[in-house]
Amino acid sequence: MESILSLRDNMKVLVTGANGFFGQNLRLHLSERKEIIVVPFTRDNDYVELISLLGDVDFIFHLAGVNRPEDPREFMLGNVDLTRELCNAIIASGRTIPVIYTSSIQASQNNPYGVSKRAAEGLLFDLQKNAGDPVHVFSLNQCIW
Repeated sequence: MESILSLRDNMKVLVTGANGFFGQNLRLHLSERKEIIVVPFTRDNDYVELISLLGDVDFIFHLAGVNRPEDPREFMLGNVDLTRELCNAIIASGRTIPVIYTSSIQASQNNPYGVSKRAAEGLLFDLQKNAGDPVHVFSLNQCIW
């Protein structure tokens, strides 16, 4: 991660899904780094807040997502719609902000979860292509505990 994320004093990092499993652990790790200020984005936040939160953010860890909804339509809301809003907010900021996105190996599948993760990846790759924001996608395998 050091090669993707060049650290400097008072660097601000937005973490979507900041209260989720990966988000909480990343926040804990980053809190040990005095030069990093974490800006959390959780389910308690509204999409419209993204624009103001991105005002001086230097890097985004996009970890938010839906993987076990009661209704399969929630995959699109939690994975695609949030990613679209994030991309729109980045563009509206007028700044180039690198993004790391946690996707899934399921993105290659034609199930509702896979389709939503693949669509979110596509939105981020479009952002990279059209606006020049660096995008790094990490495809995670399902963990069984």
